[in-house]
Amino acid sequence: MPPVIALIGKPDSGKTTLLEKLLPELHRRGYHIGTIKHHVHAFEMDKPGKDTWRHKQAGASTVALSSPTGLGIIRDVDKDLSIDELVGRYYGDTDLVITEGYKRLGLPKIEVFRSALHAEPLPNRDDTWVAMVSDTTPPGDLPCFGLDDVVDLADFLETRFIKSFPRQKTSLLVNGQPVYLNSFVESFLRQAITGMTCSLKGCEDPQEIIITIRQAPSE
Repeated sequence: MPPVIALIGKPDSGKTTLLEKLLPELHRRGYHIGTIKHHVHAFEMDKPGKDTWRHKQAGASTVALSSPTGLGIIRDVDKDLSIDELVGRYYGDTDLVITEGYKRLGLPKIEVFRSALHAEPLPNRDDTWVAMVSDTTPPGDLPCFGLDDVVDLADFLETRFIKSFPRQKTSLLVNGQPVYLNSFVESFLRQAITGMTCSLKGCEDPQEIIITIRQAPSE
């Protein structure tokens, strides 16, 4: 899976504003970046009255809006999906995933702090904090970037997470959880599945192969 970092901070600290500045810089460098906004309340995205909203209200468990330029899917879930499951299922083709929230998870964290709004940064800082973004220089020895220093922050993310992260060509999810593959198993699976797929009519040059196996529940 791609590396994941959490952008955290007190309310109105400027996390989304920072992302709006940072994402174009990373995109300019040729990277595919995914984002996740964690919301603790009931899901609300679709607009009442729209066709997709009407489909959902009528009882569809999964609704997709598909167009030549984008794909949106709304799907019922019975739990708050884990970061591993979200990233493993939907972000396999990205170079980095940046979340807003998840400050209680053990993800690498970058805190956004604005002294004009809050007297102090978040309490209980631990070794998962990797940097600060602030309008001042908070106490501590973490790298600190200004609120508009997106180039330097992008350099930090590129060096610390994107370029240094080994990417495998094969990923495996079992019951929604990613499974670590050592180099032998990864190579074996990739070559075996690719070889069998190439033998099928119309599949001579596969660039991406997705296989989903659903076992019937045991009775």
